[in-house]
Amino acid sequence: MNLVPFVKNFTLAFSLFYSLTSSAQTLYLAGGALKTCSSLAPKNCIEKTSFSSHAKTHSLYLVNETAITAINSNWPNTNTQHKIATRKLLNKIKSKHAISKAELIDKFKNENAALYRALSNQEYYFVFDMLELPLIVKNKRISEQVLTNKNKVKGTTEILNAISLDIKNAPNKTLFLVTASSRDPYESADFYNGLFSQYKINAKWLALTPALAKAIAKQDCENLDNYRNKINFAYNRDTVYPDLTAQEKALCDAGIDNLITTLKNADGLFFNGGDQSLTKQVFVNAETKEPYPWFEVIQSREILVGTSAGTAMQSGGQNNYGYVPMITNGSSLNALKNGAFDAPPPAENCHNQGGCQHLEFDALTFDKHGGLGSFDFGILDTHFSERGRTPRLAVLMQATKQQFGFGVDETTALKVEKSTGKMSVIGKEGVVILAHTAKNTFRYHFMPNGEEFTLSSLKQRKTENKKANSGEENVFKNAISNGQIRRALQDFCNSEKQAMTLVETTQKDTPVTFEKDANTTCVKTLAGAYRIENMLMRL
Repeated sequence: MNLVPFVKNFTLAFSLFYSLTSSAQTLYLAGGALKTCSSLAPKNCIEKTSFSSHAKTHSLYLVNETAITAINSNWPNTNTQHKIATRKLLNKIKSKHAISKAELIDKFKNENAALYRALSNQEYYFVFDMLELPLIVKNKRISEQVLTNKNKVKGTTEILNAISLDIKNAPNKTLFLVTASSRDPYESADFYNGLFSQYKINAKWLALTPALAKAIAKQDCENLDNYRNKINFAYNRDTVYPDLTAQEKALCDAGIDNLITTLKNADGLFFNGGDQSLTKQVFVNAETKEPYPWFEVIQSREILVGTSAGTAMQSGGQNNYGYVPMITNGSSLNALKNGAFDAPPPAENCHNQGGCQHLEFDALTFDKHGGLGSFDFGILDTHFSERGRTPRLAVLMQATKQQFGFGVDETTALKVEKSTGKMSVIGKEGVVILAHTAKNTFRYHFMPNGEEFTLSSLKQRKTENKKANSGEENVFKNAISNGQIRRALQDFCNSEKQAMTLVETTQKDTPVTFEKDANTTCVKTLAGAYRIENMLMRL
């Protein structure tokens, strides 16, 4: 590979990128796990936190004759064996008393663990959705209460504060919250509505779901429930969340022009975590692959925020190295062994339900068309250090000829100011930047919380394929599978060793090595972590 443009630094590459992405837009790209104090997650709260007596603390389920009849009459597929077995099981555990989901799962497993494991995703969600009760008191639905001022994890609060400040300074002070990444986008709506309730901004849930997108495009709003069933495997939602599905129906009935106008009134959009393939369906038609009429309005909002899937789906567009893909599935170990596949991701739990077609359940898959395309500097990945995803990002970069990859750790956000190209790290941990320099060879950079940089500020040297004189070497076992790469590299920076190899005991033939050379720097920051630049990484 001819890497002359990289002989000295990133400047040329960055200028090419910058010409494609320059705008006044600001992105907040969180790596997931925004641990927040709520009535459904009290473990994330400081001590002595109390909630309203009307706050939702758990969902309730009731196995009675009415529910069993509805399940039997509306079974979602042609698997009569599972239908009959489920009816038999439910008749054995039916009761007059409502129970929690955990209790329902225990009863189900105790009665027929084999059936519990054998149910397809569609069947599982259908049964549990149909058994869920609406929580309504005095004609008002009980909702989850969120208290961000009681957060135990400071990193989450730092990220929310930064987002809110930018929204406060925007013309309309309006942030729409889109929960399209969730299998059940209504269940997560209350949490995101509450996430910004203690900030003086207009933050509200927007019923832009995959079902809404499909129905409004087809002018078929009367069949919203059918689209929920088919796309999300979401059932009985109009009973459990009547107010939210009513909002969705009203937005659909108002038509496409109204949706576009509504989106234009938003200064920012927030996309939640879950499944980025679902998120993409609110702005791109999954069947035709064509963008919906409101695609550009979403893409051009002044502030775009994502967490987990809501971050991953912002990869896309085209840069100097081609089209930027969107990662959709996979583990690092599978990626190192089998490479990357331009294919839809395997179905969740497919390995327990008769196979995953031609792929393994943890195969690295990607969408070559990308996602929203608001971030075209390179490929985005999330839950990065915690899930040992450095090798999988490197494999995907090499497979798609992308030169840059960005991995955002949990409870951490990468802020991107596209007007200046400045990037900064907010939250608990850090952001990894990989630069592909030669076959199976990369430069690894780690920017901890509080660090600011531009791509042009990260000096990049051409790397020869021949291995450098590494001196004393360290072997670190199972760092990839145990999510310990960040820790291993921080320790490596703090040592005199010149090379480190990551080896998995279950997959010894795919080692990953890191080396220090004359260009490598490790500088301890005020946050206590090492800022790492230009460390050699080889697959």
